[in-house]
Amino acid sequence: MGPAWASGLGLVALLAAASMSGCGSSRGPRTVPHPRTPSDAEVGSERNDAETVDASVVSDADLDVAMGLDLAVSLDLGSEPDAGGETGPFDRRSYDVLSTRTLSADGADAGQGAYDLIRAFGGSRPIEAPDLYPENHPDVPHIYEDSDEIVGDHFVFTLHRDLDIDRDRLEITDRQRNEIKTYGGSEDAVKGFEGETLIYRWRFRINPQMEVSRRFTHFFQLKAVGGSDAQPILTISGSERSGEDGIEVRHSPLQSTTLLGRRDWSLVTGEWLEAYCRATYSEQGELRLIVLRRRDREVIFDLDLTGLDLWRGETPEHFVRPKWGIYRSILEPENLRADEERVRFADFSVEKVILR
Repeated sequence: MGPAWASGLGLVALLAAASMSGCGSSRGPRTVPHPRTPSDAEVGSERNDAETVDASVVSDADLDVAMGLDLAVSLDLGSEPDAGGETGPFDRRSYDVLSTRTLSADGADAGQGAYDLIRAFGGSRPIEAPDLYPENHPDVPHIYEDSDEIVGDHFVFTLHRDLDIDRDRLEITDRQRNEIKTYGGSEDAVKGFEGETLIYRWRFRINPQMEVSRRFTHFFQLKAVGGSDAQPILTISGSERSGEDGIEVRHSPLQSTTLLGRRDWSLVTGEWLEAYCRATYSEQGELRLIVLRRRDREVIFDLDLTGLDLWRGETPEHFVRPKWGIYRSILEPENLRADEERVRFADFSVEKVILR
């Protein structure tokens, strides 16, 4: 178990429940059954998932802003090295690992294809890429493998402002997506049920030229399946405010939205970022979110919150799932580039743990 990574946004007194913490220790994982083929009912449920996120402009006044925008607070959390010899903020909460599932690229010209790798991780239907739908943009692969000298093999997610739509939903014209997810047909090891704690890790790199609008551009979501699940529970998103692009962490307890942190866009674009998210799914849940710039260990986000509403479910079958990729509003095309946008992702991991 390596330690977590973190951000230089310190929470202010408005979030008094927050407390700083570090990396969890663990025992070895036990196995969980591999994915099964989803039933027709499960497939139908996923097909009808409208992802009805409000596409209106999210202005400063619309948000319950929990901290000053772009108010970066330097965090002195010590220089304890992680397993790779790096330094940075840590998740010091101890836990035992029940299961681990990983997704990594294996090279553009070797091993399995990108979609086969993703399906082995998430089940038979975890991909919402435009090329998988005849009505959308089927002639161009939207997730493929590449490699660089920093993280090695990784996945590249692409979107095209004027060509891509939201899956096969021709009636939805205000947004577009290219995402991977877990869903009803995925194994339980990658679903967060009520009272459970899951840890998500991944790396991502936003294209240096990418632009975002005043609405929403999500790169990561924790999304409920069941209950009041229209809004994502938590997102890492790009958004323009007062004419300046930025990266944000948003929390949505039911239909309200709280801005938990925001940093300048120039700090993250063109840079590999390392992300760590530990969530306990409850109406009085816990969140430990750390995003670190890989090049120099600059802290981008460092959130440690308790008493946070992280649950929407109403029955034992309801759960929370992760989503990664690019999901954005296109209601302001003048604020988005017509060029292909790329966001790179590497080394996904989902752990189900028991906190000590």
